Amino acid sequence: MLETPHILFRGKVAWDPITTNNYTTMYDEASASWAQIPAETAQVFRDEAITAVENGNWNPGGTHRSTFFDTQISGVDTGGGVATGDPFVGAPVGFQGMLVDCEPYGAFSSQLFFDTLSLGIAGGCRIYAPRTTRFTARYINFRRNGANRMIAGVASVIWQTAFAKSDGLEIDAFDSPALQALAKAIEDPDVLGLTVRWNSYFTVYYDDPSLGDASDPVKQKQRQAASAAELQAKLRGGGFQPNPARSDVVGVVGLWRKGEPIHEPGDRALLSSEGATAFGTAFARIDGDTLTLDLGNSVSEVDQALTKQNLGQIDVVVRDASGNDLATLGSLAYADYDKAAYESASGLVTLKLDPAAAKVAADADLCLRQSNGTVLATEAALRAIPLTPNLYLDQGDTTTAVAQVYSRGVPVGAGVPVTIAASASSVTVTSVSDTDANGQVSFDVIGSQGQVNGFVFVPGPDAEVPLGGIDPQVTTYMYARTLPDNGLDRAPATWANVYNQVLINWYAMAPCMDNWLRLDDPAQVYSYGPMLKTLTDPANFELFRYMPVVRDMTADSRRLLYRFLDGPAPGATKVAAMATATLAAEPTHELTNAELSRAMRGN
Repeated sequence: MLETPHILFRGKVAWDPITTNNYTTMYDEASASWAQIPAETAQVFRDEAITAVENGNWNPGGTHRSTFFDTQISGVDTGGGVATGDPFVGAPVGFQGMLVDCEPYGAFSSQLFFDTLSLGIAGGCRIYAPRTTRFTARYINFRRNGANRMIAGVASVIWQTAFAKSDGLEIDAFDSPALQALAKAIEDPDVLGLTVRWNSYFTVYYDDPSLGDASDPVKQKQRQAASAAELQAKLRGGGFQPNPARSDVVGVVGLWRKGEPIHEPGDRALLSSEGATAFGTAFARIDGDTLTLDLGNSVSEVDQALTKQNLGQIDVVVRDASGNDLATLGSLAYADYDKAAYESASGLVTLKLDPAAAKVAADADLCLRQSNGTVLATEAALRAIPLTPNLYLDQGDTTTAVAQVYSRGVPVGAGVPVTIAASASSVTVTSVSDTDANGQVSFDVIGSQGQVNGFVFVPGPDAEVPLGGIDPQVTTYMYARTLPDNGLDRAPATWANVYNQVLINWYAMAPCMDNWLRLDDPAQVYSYGPMLKTLTDPANFELFRYMPVVRDMTADSRRLLYRFLDGPAPGATKVAAMATATLAAEPTHELTNAELSRAMRGN
């Protein structure tokens, strides 16, 4: 997608997840419920979620909705550099999705379920993109902005999905040369549609950037405590009280070609170097005499004004397997990657290449290096990318997971070994497998019990599996969530069973549902039966309005609910309840990758 033509956009996104299920003391991701908690205490559980605000539970009244705002087309590039005179520039970008973590306790598996993405306005210059599949977050960068230290405020992340021509993608070009070029380009049979990649960064909580200012830790804690207390007062006062966070966004819309991955970058990957100065993994593409670098998630900011770190001159060199220089492709000055350049080109930097050097670079490693010799990022030639990065299955099911292997951004053929490491022994996987003729490896994921497992893919001979597990800046990975069977097929379809074994989970955790449907009211639940069946149908799993939003309804829970809805109308008795919980204290040692992941959720 780094080739031209492409469209650039910039703006902001609001995040409104319910955060209560991010805590191990308040939610059991293995059982997908609070089934062990007495039913008479659901309101107590809601109250405890409010109490937990002071310990990091920053949005118990959320809706999971994530919405672009103040977002518009910021530029176009048809091959001559970024231009802002195209009629499409300034058009609004509209998006609303549901933010859901496949692994609720951490930050490595976020997804956005949505129905459409719209760039422009109907009747004018526009790209109308019905969903092919959800947006997926990868390459979270925990070192993006050390001056914004509140929960995930330090981090940035890449979001990506693709939109197939066959799924109703429309480009209304009118008098926009950029859209005309894009519309012509997607007529190529090798082009499947459009890829959209965006970076979210500088996350602000409680609508107050000062809460991330750690220059005076004592005052910062006081400000954060005051904001938490203010939110608690609002929540205890009743009514609908969501507390969304917000992030800045830069993004790119480009061509999706055959063989390119949907959910994460498949370009040449220049991995962040250990010990590099807060520089995140970058991506590159060479087309003829043009090198395009994607630094959208790479160069850190040094303050809350979003000033980019000045790394001086960055040389793009080509090295052999021993680390010896073969050629220098070009150099980046600070003006090529500073704040103005970043916001103008959404982090993309383009260099013209000497044809001879470009030929050398086709089969050797790219490297980004400071003029003082510090290596910022080095290419990993082989990458194994899962086709389904976040997989859901039911207990007792077996699902085949597939990963595509790439060599310098191009799918490989047969015979490349791939080591697959699982995070739990109860999930059966093939530890080492060779790619088939399509450059793919597959293995069975067996849902033996309710749990969430991570898998790391390491292609090539003599593979070294990272001892620390998933490092989102370096490793490619997938998650598999097995939803348990809780034995509810044997339960009579009474209201008491449906409420206490099924609906209480979301009644307790999602107070926002009271605005649309009282899950503790049997008459309401029964009367909305046809709608509930539609919204909870597994066939509608990808839809924006699928219920439950967090995608944790077990198959036996669904069957029990449907038996109740298909039965006689219930009486009018209400029940309500859930239980208390206490949040664990923050660790005081240096955080591992897994602990960093959970820290982004307030854990």
